[in-house]
Amino acid sequence: MTMQTDSFLFFISIAAAVLASIGIYFFIITRISIIVQSRSVKSDPDTAHIYWIYKSPFFISLMDRMFVVSSILLLQYNKLVSCVVKRLNPSLKGKRILQISCAFGNISEKIAERCAEQGAAEFVLTDIMQSEVDNAQKKLKKFGKLCTFLKQDATKLEFEDQSFDYVVVFFLPHELPFAKKGMLIEEANRVLKPGGKIVFGEFHKPRLKVLEILGRIYFYVFEPYATEMWDEFDIVKALEEKTGNHYIIEKNTFLFDNFQVVAAERPQFQNQA
Repeated sequence: MTMQTDSFLFFISIAAAVLASIGIYFFIITRISIIVQSRSVKSDPDTAHIYWIYKSPFFISLMDRMFVVSSILLLQYNKLVSCVVKRLNPSLKGKRILQISCAFGNISEKIAERCAEQGAAEFVLTDIMQSEVDNAQKKLKKFGKLCTFLKQDATKLEFEDQSFDYVVVFFLPHELPFAKKGMLIEEANRVLKPGGKIVFGEFHKPRLKVLEILGRIYFYVFEPYATEMWDEFDIVKALEEKTGNHYIIEKNTFLFDNFQVVAAERPQFQNQA
């Protein structure tokens, strides 16, 4: 009995040590990285809010793995990606699709597959970090000329007005300071054609109190701008307030409303903003 108890306690100790180590690691490459960058004279104001995990090819290689992103999103990643891709309807034939920010995981590959299957004209991926652009290019190499990769700021896109039929924004708003969240919405609207669609995948305020409490702790430690998605920034309201357009909304939530996919179709003949 004593040996079993000792073995159990040893296992718990090892598990606790591993979890603590992972927590410290994430804390260093998230919040600590922000503190270091904010105090750096050479810090770029446009990228000062971005964690090291999105800047360093080494950290990207560690983080951009399915089991990692799936764990962070509480095993809902595949459901979210499937829903986002499903909302790219009715057809991508001859269409131009833009993904703002090269997200971790296989979402870009899934979108590229749908584009290839349905004969899309072009799938464009942008990110403010060249390291992320390079990583996406490696992952989508097999799709050849279908995909275009560009280094651009999501809040200052360099595309012409009304140049895309679909815009995908996957888990980017929660990474941005509040003002930049609004700028992102304005830019996504600006480059979208009338009749086009913006599809968002993001965090959502959960209806279970325990998930909200745990989420707030996680956000406080690792994602300082994310609680704005719960308390101050609503994607649907922001679309109307920032653009003046009355988008046609389809919204799905997952895991007791902890995550959301919002598909916003822009009606014809409305404001350009």
